[in-house]
Amino acid sequence: MFELDTTPQPPMRIWSRGIKLGLASFRRLFALASVLGFISLLPAIYLAWKMGDNPITPDALLRMLRQGHFALNFLLLELLVLILSSFVYALIIQRLDRTVQGTVMVHELQFALRKTATLVLAGILFFITLLIGIFIAEIIGTLLGTLLGTMLGHGAAVVVVQVCLIVTVMFIIVNLLFFQFAIVLDGKGPVSALNHSCALVFHNWWHSFLVLLMTVAAIAGVVIVAMLPFMHWLTQLGTADTGRALMEKSVLRLVGAAIFTPFVVGVLYVLYHDLKARRAQKSLPTGAVQA
Repeated sequence: MFELDTTPQPPMRIWSRGIKLGLASFRRLFALASVLGFISLLPAIYLAWKMGDNPITPDALLRMLRQGHFALNFLLLELLVLILSSFVYALIIQRLDRTVQGTVMVHELQFALRKTATLVLAGILFFITLLIGIFIAEIIGTLLGTLLGTMLGHGAAVVVVQVCLIVTVMFIIVNLLFFQFAIVLDGKGPVSALNHSCALVFHNWWHSFLVLLMTVAAIAGVVIVAMLPFMHWLTQLGTADTGRALMEKSVLRLVGAAIFTPFVVGVLYVLYHDLKARRAQKSLPTGAVQA
């Protein structure tokens, strides 16, 4: 059984507790994390299979997209990835929750199946929200870039557009990051799960972002140290742009997903409960808090 804090904690405490939870549940989640990583790589594997040893260039991709069957197959594959990954992610969250509670779920496959449709609908809504946000950011960035471009030049205009896009994407992702937990752990519907995630992050955006930034920095540090002996091969692989090189990169991503997913989900789990504790504390009357 894993003890969760019942009161709001600082980012470092949340991060360290999440890492400990990931370590405690690693053996239970490793196989599912590997499956989840493989599922997420299916579009890249399909593209690598189509391209073979041919260079992957914008012109080559455009020619393939003009083929109706390729575009349709790719969209169907993305939908399949969303469905399968939603099912596996429900299993991962549920097993992580059972690790915290110190219990074992008997009918976890049936439970994950019941959650899959809701997770898929919420995932589609998340994607639509992200597209709308990017569209709005593109408009605002273009307007601001045009104004600054007349004074500072074309380079400044491009930077403004890119900054607007990056900030918007980060803001939306952090706000909607916990909708899967709301569905699996709290039984929320697609729309209410997205709203619940936003409500939890509201007034706690920088707190949540700092925990995520620490997680990303830790993973990047581990990867850099682990890959130092293979830096020459990685440099050659990074400059390659063929289907074969894409397949090799996909294998590396699969290994990374299998190793780091338990820790990332562990941090998100602890952060989710911390945000719930913060919201519950703010909703208490002043007298109750003082008491």
